[in-house]
Amino acid sequence: MDNGIERIYSKSFSEKGLNNVIKWEVQPIKDQQLIKIKFINKGSFHRQGIWLKTDVGIEIPALSEEIYPSINLWEDTSPKEIICKCHSKNGYLSLYNIWDKGDGRQSQSYSSGMIVEEKEGNFIYNCNDFGFETNFDDLVFSIEKL
Repeated sequence: MDNGIERIYSKSFSEKGLNNVIKWEVQPIKDQQLIKIKFINKGSFHRQGIWLKTDVGIEIPALSEEIYPSINLWEDTSPKEIICKCHSKNGYLSLYNIWDKGDGRQSQSYSSGMIVEEKEGNFIYNCNDFGFETNFDDLVFSIEKL
């Protein structure tokens, strides 16, 4: 799977009048950029998480110096706050929400997406796994560039 270079909005939510729902997020980063991910809330019965990728890879310094092509961070098994080091030549971090209803990881459904707000350098993502009747509270997490 390629690394994105620009944000992709949800066509299905746009058709319903919500033009701010992100399907695939892209954040500009520096090479070896440290980011802090914080899981804030989970409002779904399903397992929730996020997928992250750069063109070079992502390291989790607290675990090892290994650089992974992409990572899945699950709300139920990751620390509530985790520092990642983003290695990149092109300067972009891709991310989107993921979930598991019990039959494996899923993402990028017709009605999945995220609404983001920026507060004092923190990007707060309110996620919907699937379905149009949503408060975008299936998963709430933040990303802060350190």
